[in-house]
Amino acid sequence: MSHYRLIIHRHDQRWGQFDSEGPQAREHLIALAARLPDADGFRLQWQQAIGEQRLLHSGPDGLKVLSSEPVYRDMPAP
Repeated sequence: MSHYRLIIHRHDQRWGQFDSEGPQAREHLIALAARLPDADGFRLQWQQAIGEQRLLHSGPDGLKVLSSEPVYRDMPAP
């Protein structure tokens, strides 16, 4: 499954980020980005997950995954 992140800045201030995952994640972020034009002061940073970081617990019952989160890397805008 693909994970993508769109980091949104406006007038050099970070507004936040939008994460999307699933078969159409990329297309959903492209649709969102179309509503945030450069002319209105928006700057977008695109990222794609390249793996994941996991927190593990080792006990008598074996290994358990306590949590996991994607690890992102910058990518060119689609």
